[in-house]
Amino acid sequence: MNLFLKGVASVLEVDEVDLDLDFRTVPGWCSLQGFGLLVLLENDWGAPVSIDRFLGMKSVRDLYREAFLALAAKVFGVERATLSGDLGYGEIPEWSSVNHLKLVMEAEKRFGVSYPFERVPFLRRLDDFLVDA
Repeated sequence: MNLFLKGVASVLEVDEVDLDLDFRTVPGWCSLQGFGLLVLLENDWGAPVSIDRFLGMKSVRDLYREAFLALAAKVFGVERATLSGDLGYGEIPEWSSVNHLKLVMEAEKRFGVSYPFERVPFLRRLDDFLVDA
């Protein structure tokens, strides 16, 4: 199971979540759960998010993107602010073929997901990595 999704489900006190879930529609949603998601992002995933940016997020996919982009920034050795989900392979010099494979391996390890080998060459944008496997 995707470890990020498992963590979000725990904060929201539900059995499971998917990427398209609007987390604010979960029964019992409250500001304490919002705070829990901010803490989860910063402490568990190294992805601090301002309250203003958090208020603009709606889906679990938005949260997952923040965690993944923090990982990608670490792998590429760049500032998080330089990355977006639309960034494509090769658009920054740090996204080389070696770092592409390193990002795949780090994401599999960190998030507990699996990218089939034949799919790896088709991970062309950072958002392509956002799977809920």
